[in-house]
Amino acid sequence: RPNEVTYSSLINTFARANQPDKAAEMFQLMQQQGIRPDEVACNSLINAFARANQPDRATEVFQLMQQQGIRPDEVACNSLINAFARTNQPDKAAEMFQLMQ
Repeated sequence: RPNEVTYSSLINTFARANQPDKAAEMFQLMQQQGIRPDEVACNSLINAFARANQPDRATEVFQLMQQQGIRPDEVACNSLINAFARTNQPDKAAEMFQLMQ
């Protein structure tokens, strides 16, 4: 039976393949199976959206982490900074940098 490691690996695989919708599908399936996403799964999904130049969707996952009591780490923050940089949103990138301090 798949566990959080299995789902995180699949999410990361789809992120690397630039298939953010498939990564999101795995994330949703994970939750439907009663498995609470961990930091790795969330970071992988944030990265999937960041790579696909979808910072709004990446931000939603970041906020979900916070709502579920998962403290976003440097990986999550750096992915969001990169997403904002790629989409020409330097002010939002700077805001994320400030949150890290």
